[in-house]
Amino acid sequence: MAGRVAPSAREATEGGSFLPPFNKEDGVFFRWAVILLATAFFLFHLYTAAFGTFISQLQRPLHLAFMSAAGFVLYPALKGKKRGSLDIVLALTAGCVFGYLASQSGPISIRATFVTPLSTFDQVIGTLAIFLVVEIVRRTVGFSLALVSGVFLLFTIAGPHLPDPLMHRGFSWLDIIDYQVFGLDGIFSIPLGIAATYIVLFIFLGTFMEACGVGDLIMDLGKALVGKSRGGPAKIACLSSALVGSISGSAAANVYATGTFTIPLMKKMGYPAPLAGAIEAIASTGGQIMPPVMGMAAFLMAELLGVSYLLILKAALIPALLYYTSLYFVLDFVAARTQVAGLEEEEIPPGRAIIPRLYLLAPLVLLVVVLVMGYTPFRAAFFALITMIGLSFVRKETWFTPLSFLYTLVTAARRTVIIAAACAAAGVVIGVITLTGIGLSLSSMIISLSGGYTLPALILIMLSSILLGMGTPTTVAYIIVVALGVPVMRQLGFATLPSHLFVFYFAVLSMITPPVAIAAYAAGEIARVDPMRTGFVALRTGVVSFLIPYAFLFNSALLAEGPWWWVILRTFTFVAGIAAFVGGITGWYGRKVSLVWRFFLPTSFFLITYPHTLSVSLGIVISLVPLVLSYKGKDTYFSKLLHL
Repeated sequence: MAGRVAPSAREATEGGSFLPPFNKEDGVFFRWAVILLATAFFLFHLYTAAFGTFISQLQRPLHLAFMSAAGFVLYPALKGKKRGSLDIVLALTAGCVFGYLASQSGPISIRATFVTPLSTFDQVIGTLAIFLVVEIVRRTVGFSLALVSGVFLLFTIAGPHLPDPLMHRGFSWLDIIDYQVFGLDGIFSIPLGIAATYIVLFIFLGTFMEACGVGDLIMDLGKALVGKSRGGPAKIACLSSALVGSISGSAAANVYATGTFTIPLMKKMGYPAPLAGAIEAIASTGGQIMPPVMGMAAFLMAELLGVSYLLILKAALIPALLYYTSLYFVLDFVAARTQVAGLEEEEIPPGRAIIPRLYLLAPLVLLVVVLVMGYTPFRAAFFALITMIGLSFVRKETWFTPLSFLYTLVTAARRTVIIAAACAAAGVVIGVITLTGIGLSLSSMIISLSGGYTLPALILIMLSSILLGMGTPTTVAYIIVVALGVPVMRQLGFATLPSHLFVFYFAVLSMITPPVAIAAYAAGEIARVDPMRTGFVALRTGVVSFLIPYAFLFNSALLAEGPWWWVILRTFTFVAGIAAFVGGITGWYGRKVSLVWRFFLPTSFFLITYPHTLSVSLGIVISLVPLVLSYKGKDTYFSKLLHL
């Protein structure tokens, strides 16, 4: 289903274009059972947001009990098949297994791992819990992450039989159950903890915002701001995807939310179908690195680093802006070179159609204000959610009927199932890494392969982060690459926060990197073109974005560290370097440029990246020379070198 994934406040019960979150064959009893489960889940998290969460050993299993029970009935064993009695049995089993673990929160909280013995019944419960997690991941996230979880569990057992540097002493199945299920180091570790507190509220917030038409409002804002400029449709994709994607939590979902409008419009204006899909894929992927939500990874990062959430947002803002600046330059220069016009006047929504709806953005403003006041993201999301529900009744067009409100809850629950399952699987992977010490072994391997040199090691970390991030949601990709990549970067001497952001960026960029470029595949489907071709075009078009992590790794000013004037100065120098790099790869830099300058222009970016005054100055000069020589199109010897 493309477009919005929640019904507008009135569509669900008045025959609108949105399809309710059920299949045609779903009976009345089933629908109401799911609605009651989603409502209970919503009220549980609303209560804990208002009055405080329970202890981790209770909050996390309860969250997983709700989500796994809903997941087994909402996601059949095989896509496109009807659910059967087995799905119902697994749903009831999951509710009982994780409900039992929640009921034993007291004893579990005081037990000692590998010391306190497990009863036979506990061993059965532990085995079922691991099986249920792997199966719900297979159904919701996909086979790849389920396979990764299974391989890691097998690795825990097979340790003594593996070659160096993967060898470890090995652990029994009983040890695995003890560590993964009856503690907070495996399934119920930090990823699921964040999902059970912060992330679930932001998913509900995002779903209610979409149901009230916030996505449509953002799209109209994009049209009004950049629609008339050359290449306007592509720039609308860039701007709207940045705004929508910053709260969506999924690059692929963002593609469907905005790409259903922008991709056909770009094709209509003359963009080739693969390029139209690629542009939307890149823009939607960037939403995952754009504050304030960053694909839900911002909260995980703050928790793992033990720092303020606002510190994460401050550090991530400039790199995210540079990402979209580079994309904007690509779109503008390509439009200029190929003479793609903007939208017609009648296609631009008038201010009178936008201004009355701006109040719908108030929850996002409130979210930032509450965070600045020092409240936790947990409480800020709660206030924003309540505000959004209240604002839905300001205008008749956004009123919730009882049924449309319940459908929105079901849609939010569907989304949360995927995140909860993925975070539980990520917990399995983290548990294996910490139990076996494989992270240190891989660190030694990368250091050895790179010969101890920094740049080759970083390239290896980049490639491994992209590989490990392929096919997984943003939060899961981040968790996996952090566990394996950050220890290596710490050995190389980089600070913790830049290291986390470095691997996170490349995990996100896996969304547009073949062969498993999920965002590009979604865009290719909408563009009706080969998804793999769309992926390679996205990789080529977004090549500058792969350089930004290296830039902030060697230039702390891009992470908002240092005096404000220095941060601003370095940011502007990088904007100049990005413009020159894009000019080189697109062949347009104010005018068409020759092959000579298509080589020299990208060089300026690398010179600016190197943190030395002479190098930066030389890079700035190179980026400015073509513009000066082509001033007013003067026909000089050098301008002939410059232009084709």
